[in-house]
Amino acid sequence: MLYMEYWRKKHYPHYNGGPDLHELTPGNALLIGLMQCVALWPGTSRSMITIVGGYCVGLSPQRAAEFSFLLGLPTLTLASLYKGVKTGPLLVEAFGWAPFLLGCAVAALSAAIAVKWFVNYLTIHGLSLFAYYRVGLALLFLILAS
Repeated sequence: MLYMEYWRKKHYPHYNGGPDLHELTPGNALLIGLMQCVALWPGTSRSMITIVGGYCVGLSPQRAAEFSFLLGLPTLTLASLYKGVKTGPLLVEAFGWAPFLLGCAVAALSAAIAVKWFVNYLTIHGLSLFAYYRVGLALLFLILAS
């Protein structure tokens, strides 16, 4: 993440530069999508790796984050629907419809707020803080494990 942030600032110094999402070529979109395969490696964030993929094709941090979330929307929605079909009836039977629907609404609202905050943060600061956080957390786990 640190290297890609350095690389992005060197090659694409303007935060609002780069193509709009509708201007991505199919090849660029496919490259970003294929970057998600790296997220199969344990500990690798799907969102982070697709944002890095967006950097590689010249997207600004804001547009890379937006594309990352748009790319994850179908997968996460289908996974949620699948889980809802499997366990939803048990939840509704145990608690009723009101808490179930309230939980869905609160989850959707909090996700929208978190995504908006994250996109605004990335627009200003990029990925550096998240890279330092991951390195610090890894060092803490190494210390605790020894």
